[in-house]
Amino acid sequence: NGRTDALADEVGRQALRCIRCSACLNVCPVYERAGGHAYGSVYPGPIGAILTPQLRGTASEVDASLPYASSLCGACYDVCPVAIDIPEVLVHLREKVAEEGGKGHRLEKAAIKASTWVLDHPGVLGAGERIASATRKLHPRKLPGPGARQWTESRDLPDMPAEPFRDWWKKNRT
Repeated sequence: NGRTDALADEVGRQALRCIRCSACLNVCPVYERAGGHAYGSVYPGPIGAILTPQLRGTASEVDASLPYASSLCGACYDVCPVAIDIPEVLVHLREKVAEEGGKGHRLEKAAIKASTWVLDHPGVLGAGERIASATRKLHPRKLPGPGARQWTESRDLPDMPAEPFRDWWKKNRT
């Protein structure tokens, strides 16, 4: 079930020491906000973010994204009773995903490029914010696509504000 491969990985093998106490889950700021099972792993929390990609591999886009579901704050390592250095393993797994070319990263690169262009043009950004607020009743409650759909199956998207922050700020700043 993938444990032999995990054991062969000198950095990743420490995940096999986990006693499933959930201490890492209880202190993780990312999982406090997102929920432990939000990323399609049987193992919740930070331990799942390192154990699942090792056991199942990073062939799926969801499994390849798990090592990135962390702020690397180290709170999980501080509370782990068996001293699993989860941030170290996360960085190690991120390196592996990057070396493999990162599954589905062509779309991510396009999104980053488009976001960069929009953020470099404040007028376009402002217009987009106003359009998003004006059409907020039309926005779906669940996102399309395999990764986004899986994420929104377990939670609702937050409501879009009635007006963009920039417009609110212009009206309300003192």
